[in-house]
Amino acid sequence: MIKMIGGLLFSLAVSAIVHADDLSRPDVHPCTGEKIPLTSEKSVVLAIECLYDGRVAKVTQVQSANGQWYYELRVLIPGGRIKNIDVNPETGLPLDPAELEAVTK
Repeated sequence: MIKMIGGLLFSLAVSAIVHADDLSRPDVHPCTGEKIPLTSEKSVVLAIECLYDGRVAKVTQVQSANGQWYYELRVLIPGGRIKNIDVNPETGLPLDPAELEAVTK
């Protein structure tokens, strides 16, 4: 009985550590602090504006070949440039891994 309880506690501790290290699906948005999953297009826009310190000029919903969808945002970033960003609708984070790493450092 003690071994079974010890094993259960060990597995809970390991799963908590693994969950905490999963950056692909955080519990809250790293910039706005809003709980994930985000619940509206407005939440996603605010999250991207926060990450890029810019203004979203256009939002388009895009459906990929596998039936999943995402947002394509045009963002006016500091310096007057426009950046196109594909965004996960649940997390409000860029889909491109390199872009995600650049904005979450």
